[in-house]
Amino acid sequence: MKLLVSRILSDVFNPLVNAVVAFLVIIATDPNDHGASKPLAAIVAVLFAAALPLLALLVMKQRGLITNVNIDRREQRTRPFILGILCYAVGFCFLKLFHAPRLAQGLMFCYAVNTAVILAITRYWKISVHATGISGPLMALYYQLGAVVLPYFSLIPLVCASRVVMRKHTVGQVVAGTALGLTATAAQINLLFR
Repeated sequence: MKLLVSRILSDVFNPLVNAVVAFLVIIATDPNDHGASKPLAAIVAVLFAAALPLLALLVMKQRGLITNVNIDRREQRTRPFILGILCYAVGFCFLKLFHAPRLAQGLMFCYAVNTAVILAITRYWKISVHATGISGPLMALYYQLGAVVLPYFSLIPLVCASRVVMRKHTVGQVVAGTALGLTATAAQINLLFR
């Protein structure tokens, strides 16, 4: 039963799903009406933060380059992470070009930078993308919505525990992923997008 609940949590709070939710909420709740239309910003964000990375993962899986779309094997992560970084960087450029909400631009920038950091770490150690993928978006949502988001931070230990129970990561790997998601996202948003 514990394993089933862990699998469900891991799938429901998949990093790509978290990205879609975070971008849509940030764009929908942005108080400014200048720049890109909200639907256009949402399409760009979802396309570059989730749809294209997922498509790339599916193609890589079909070609046998990765075992599964969660990229469980550390040695298979380099190519998908590089493609992810490129998607996020191009997505950031489009969001900036269309004058999308500043925090949406910031979150896309964070996805590019945080994934580059994860790629560097992954050469030596399997840091948890699920942990970074829940904590980073929650930090961005906190900057957008304030204290109303704080109860949702309780999802972080649940997602992290699910990854440990499934034996995909150690406690240290999920703690490091969480720390990266929270601190790197907060630092980038504070320094560049506030």
